Order: sequence, then structure tokens, then C-alpha cells
Amino acid sequence: MKTRLPKLCRNKTRDAAFVYRNGKKIYLGRWNAPDTIAAYRRYIAELTSEPTRVVGKRDEINAVATLAELAAAFLTDRAEYYVKNGKQTGQLDRFRAALEFPLRYFPATPVDDFGPKKLLFCRDEMEKSGRFARSYVNTLVNCFRSVVKWGVGRELVKAETLVALQAVPALKRGKSTAREVEPVESVPGADVDATLPFLPGQVAAMVRVQRLTGMRPGEVCAMRFGDVDRSGAVWIYVLRSDKTDWRRAVRAKKRVPLGPQVQAILAPYLAEKSGDRDAFLFSPRDAARDRAFDRRRNRKTPLTPSQRKRDAEPKTRRYAESYSSELYGKIVRRAAAKAGVESWSPNRLRHLYATEVRAKFGLEAAQIMLGHARADVTQIYAERDFQKAAQIAAEIG
Repeated sequence: MKTRLPKLCRNKTRDAAFVYRNGKKIYLGRWNAPDTIAAYRRYIAELTSEPTRVVGKRDEINAVATLAELAAAFLTDRAEYYVKNGKQTGQLDRFRAALEFPLRYFPATPVDDFGPKKLLFCRDEMEKSGRFARSYVNTLVNCFRSVVKWGVGRELVKAETLVALQAVPALKRGKSTAREVEPVESVPGADVDATLPFLPGQVAAMVRVQRLTGMRPGEVCAMRFGDVDRSGAVWIYVLRSDKTDWRRAVRAKKRVPLGPQVQAILAPYLAEKSGDRDAFLFSPRDAARDRAFDRRRNRKTPLTPSQRKRDAEPKTRRYAESYSSELYGKIVRRAAAKAGVESWSPNRLRHLYATEVRAKFGLEAAQIMLGHARADVTQIYAERDFQKAAQIAAEIG
């Protein structure tokens, strides 16, 4: 049976050449570059020299020869690994960013010929691009080494190659032209209070709950009726999934205690969702429905029959069932601008909570309430109580 030779195709966005193999793209390098054409000819020669057969996933991985082929094999293999709750996590995008510069300049380079000098060149190009902070450049370099390590584990790359790449140092603070990322600070409580009147009802409730519990923005957005245990004096919010659940035992879940103030905020939302375990407590769809009802109720002119029908069944299907962290943050920042205070994001409420708990109850209490395994992680969130330092200075000197 005659084998149909794959055509060399062009990705205009990346100005790169690729071929299709088993329904997947294999990038060979820059379009019309001599190395790319040589790689394509070598690929065709290898393809035509083998007998026609069905190529499976394992065969495809074992066929890795160039950096482009290693990247394609890695991303294909890891696409199913970096999945959480049925959705792909951001880790795979991080690996794609780490591979972008090596693939731009050295796609057809044999994997074992990609040494420290080439990685240094790519690191410097990341730094010069101005797209990444210094710490993130270091993260991307480590991600690239992880790709090579994956190849070593499958005997696609020599172990010596990975050992050599470890010699590439990280960019040091003050020794790099890449921008620095400022540490996240807690938002002033006065700014939160000033912002609240400009927030929609549901989002204002989310902000108050987050400030009183220290939860992450995504954890507040994910609250469902069935996740809140109301059997005790202190309610318990049992998260179905969270940022660090991969570190816990198989059936262990993060639990957040909810005190009387939080209970009072959540009570009307729980009453509305009563009986539906999977219903989100805070929903853009519900907010859109409520706005539609308010508009109808506040009308100055009578409703027509068609408007009454729409009033009974408002069109809210285009709205999401739950808030995303991005949408939540966008609404908060917009309200802060209306309030005339410095722009702030919901994740800073966690820092505010940590600082307040530490000042009142100590570092250990802040560590417990935030759910951190180590106190040094809590230090990042809880700012030192400068009031106590000032008091000591006043007494001794």
C-alpha cells in the first residue's frame, strides 16, 4: 500500500513550519529556514524507509529526535495529566510559554545538542522581550528543564543533557533588566468599606464573607448549598476542591469555619437555594434575574402582555451559573474606581484577614485559619504588627 507523504504546512502566526502526524502537528522550525527544510527532508526519508504501519502514541513518543518533536510529545502526553475538575489547568500554558523561545530559535536542533549556552541565550531573550518578570523568567527556565527531565525519564534524552542544563543560573534580583514583581499587600480596611456601597448585592456579600474568613477568591466563588454544614453553632464550609488539595490525603477536604456574622450574610442565599445541593450561592444568572425583576417593579408605565411574559421568564441563560475569579476581581476593581479609592483585588482581602488575625491572636492562629502547613508561608500573607514595634521603641528608647 502506498504511503501518502505529509505536506509541509505553515503557521503564519508563529511563522513556523509543521507537518501533521496522526492528527497532530509536529513543528520543524521557522518557515523556509535551511534547518527546517533539512528536518523535513530527514522526516520524509525516515517515513519512506519504514514499512507502512499504524503508529500509536508510544511509537510517536519514541520517534523524538529534535527539540520540536520533544515539545510536541511532551505537550501531547501532559495534556491529560494537567486536568482538574474536568478542566485543563494553567500549568500546561506555562510549559508552552517555557518552550516558546527554544522552539523559535532551535526547533530542529537534536535534543542532546541543546546545551547550557543555548538555554542561556533563550533565557536572555525572555528577559529582553519585556513580557515577563524576573521571577517568572526563572520559573519558565525551570519548566523547560522539567520538559527535558520528562524526556530523560522516557529515555529520549541523555541524562547528561539535563545535568548540563542545571548549570544555567537563575536571574538575581538587582542583576537583571527584567521587571520585579511587587509583593501583594493587604488592602486597607477603609478602602474595602468605601467600595462596598458601589458593589452589586451578591458581590458585596462575597467581599464581606471573604474578609471575615480569609478564603481565596475562587473558594468564595465556588460556594454551593450542599457544601455548607449547618448542624453546629459554627457552620463548616467543606470545599469540594481547592488550590492545595493535591497535598492532602485522598479523602481529606479543606474546611472553613463560618461564624455568626458570616452565617447572617449567607442565610438568605442558602434559603433561596434550599434543596439544590449543587446550586451556587452566588450566581451572575441569579443577579441578572433580580435586576430584570427590579426594572419591571420600578417601571412608571404599565406592562404590555408580552412584557409580562418576559417578566415571568427573564432571559438569563447567557449568564454563567457562578462567578469566576476574574469576573469577581473585575467587578471589585470597577467599584473601587467609582468609590475613588486605590484599585484593589479580592486576593488582597486574604492578606488583610491574615494581618488582622495575627495582630489579635498571633502567628500560629493566622496559620491555622489560613490552612497553611508552614508558618513561613503565613508570613507572606500576614504583615508584621508594626504597632507593637512602635510601642517597644517608645518604652526603651
